[in-house]
Amino acid sequence: MKNVARHHHFLARGYLAGFTDDGTQKGKLTVFDLESRKTFWTKPRNVAAKRDFNRVEIEGRRPDDLERAFGEFEGQTIEALRRLQETSGPLTTDTLSHVVTLMTLLVVRNPRSRRAMNTARRQGVRIIGDLLASDRRLYEHHVARAKRDGFIPEDMHVPFEKMAEFIRADQYTVEVSTSESLSLELGVFQSVFDTLASRHWSLVTADKDAPDFVTCDHPVAVVFKDQSMRGPIGFGLPGTEVSFPLGPRHAVIGVLEDPLQPQFTACAEEVAALNSRTVYRADRQVYARSRRVLILKQEGITEFDVCE
Repeated sequence: MKNVARHHHFLARGYLAGFTDDGTQKGKLTVFDLESRKTFWTKPRNVAAKRDFNRVEIEGRRPDDLERAFGEFEGQTIEALRRLQETSGPLTTDTLSHVVTLMTLLVVRNPRSRRAMNTARRQGVRIIGDLLASDRRLYEHHVARAKRDGFIPEDMHVPFEKMAEFIRADQYTVEVSTSESLSLELGVFQSVFDTLASRHWSLVTADKDAPDFVTCDHPVAVVFKDQSMRGPIGFGLPGTEVSFPLGPRHAVIGVLEDPLQPQFTACAEEVAALNSRTVYRADRQVYARSRRVLILKQEGITEFDVCE
């Protein structure tokens, strides 16, 4: 099939364009690569993308139909974000809906989450395999049931001993198709959206003397309000705060209780604190408008060094 898109972005190019030197997709942004410990300049099209990341295998549909659909939606959302940043608010219900939908897609559809879900799926399959290899009656019961339900042919016969040896020798791999990953991701979309939408959101504008906000390949960050808290954390957990950078001069913050002001200006230290969340929750890369990224440490505001 001709003209099928294979280069799929999990972070919209239009969103990244807001962090380039000229604010367009033709501009360049600074990339801090945490894996290679290198810093370089490039265009948005060259980062936050994976081959066939959104590819679907559905009869009668193009493999890149979902990628195209995401692109159309993201285009509309980026326009709403641009208008919000140009006017510095207010954060209307319609604009907030666009922002929350974009955040939800970034939460459920990204390489880190996909790796975690696929690892869990593979582990689950191996546990089931070990159980089947441990009990002949259990194995034969499920084989009979699979034949009855049409999952395997009636005339197929694999002795328990042979299957048990195969499983115990770890002679197999568990592959999760991209289509299956997408189905799982989009299956939790609504619940994640509802959870994020239930928060009280505020538009944050960087003060004129404050540094720029930065973003990364995993930009929706959730943290405990009480910095001494430790343990499992999630978007629906009370006592937490979610942040998302919209562009170099704007971000949003959402809480479940004790709402902040609908709009407020962040000083240099507050912007640096939000940058710290973004930087330390990146999967592999951090993106910024300039090479000088300021974060907050115990000793105060300091410049981010990708080599540390």
